[in-house]
Amino acid sequence: MLCAPRSSAYVSVGDQGVREVGEVFAGRYELIDVLDAGGVGTVWRVWDHRQGAYRAAKVLRQSDSDSLLRFVRETSRQIEHAHVVAPYGWSGEDDRVLFTMPLVRGGSLATLLGDFGALPLGWSIELLRQALFALCAVHDAGVVHRDVKPANLLLDPTGAGRPHLRLSDFGAAAQVHGPRLTHANTVIGTPGYFAPEQLRGADPDPLQDVYAVAVVAMQMLTGRQPAMDGDLPQLQLDGATGAGLAQLLTRMTNPDPAARPQTGREALDLLNALPRADDLRLGADPENPVEIFDHVPPLPEGWGPMGPEGSPAPAGRGGGPGALPEQTPDEPAPSTVVLPRERSVDPPSREAPPQPQPIPQPLPQPIPRAAWLLALLGVVLMVVAIVLELT
Repeated sequence: MLCAPRSSAYVSVGDQGVREVGEVFAGRYELIDVLDAGGVGTVWRVWDHRQGAYRAAKVLRQSDSDSLLRFVRETSRQIEHAHVVAPYGWSGEDDRVLFTMPLVRGGSLATLLGDFGALPLGWSIELLRQALFALCAVHDAGVVHRDVKPANLLLDPTGAGRPHLRLSDFGAAAQVHGPRLTHANTVIGTPGYFAPEQLRGADPDPLQDVYAVAVVAMQMLTGRQPAMDGDLPQLQLDGATGAGLAQLLTRMTNPDPAARPQTGREALDLLNALPRADDLRLGADPENPVEIFDHVPPLPEGWGPMGPEGSPAPAGRGGGPGALPEQTPDEPAPSTVVLPRERSVDPPSREAPPQPQPIPQPLPQPIPRAAWLLALLGVVLMVVAIVLELT
């Protein structure tokens, strides 16, 4: 049994409909609060009653969820990487689909650029390196992300220390050499980060991600968003490292895909070959350090680090932030459970009550051999007696 909802407030999120705080989605995920809202979906903090853990959950209309659902089903098991936030699994209810993923607390690269503007050279190189690490894992799994941009590069809250970046949001992802599931002349991605061949309707290719991540690096270095028409800035960076980075980014954004580094791994090797490429202090201002803060709001009233306050932790199969959900991407969505809101429901107990044991029935005993012999002797004597009487 699940806990009763702790709030009756409603949250309206644009044209995504009205979802109720405290609602239990698909009988498992309790909606706690909204973390982000966009034109396609809403990101909630949820409590997973089956695993006993907080998750981030993106709620989409079923009509908007096809590509992400396909990604979860086909590839999420193949991409387990420190710099990739791949969905754990999905659940469906009515006209909505919910995708769960780890809760990354440091906001996005877009948030960081909004807070600090252009980033120091050392930070830009480090974040580009980690984004390329993520793309290597994605491309090795036979997937093209197709929407690499600052809003889809999430960060852990590491303060002024070395950042930790995670590539997220696979709603536009596609299989390399897979079937085309979009209409002709449909361009997937975000204007300004498109490779030129994408605008011409080219098939998904990892080189398009190489182009997009280089545009992101240019944005980190300049603090300016790319032009909608794809016009890129001319980088003027000082020193051997800066000049080498500018040359690499110019190559990665070459309009001719054949002139770019041919894989994310090749681009990563060229980046690591730059002098002092691992020095986070390059270009840093000690008086104004870059810091990544925790952007997830405090838990609402009635919630604590271990879940609902005053309720025992549910007995799951491991739980904790790193545990995988019981439902795998290939399993069907669980059946919807509608909870009555006018009464409380007891939380799950840690141990199941003892089940009544059946009363053992005595087993039939075998007949002794002597009894069989006596019975046979009796039959013989009876037959002899009858024969004598007749004669």
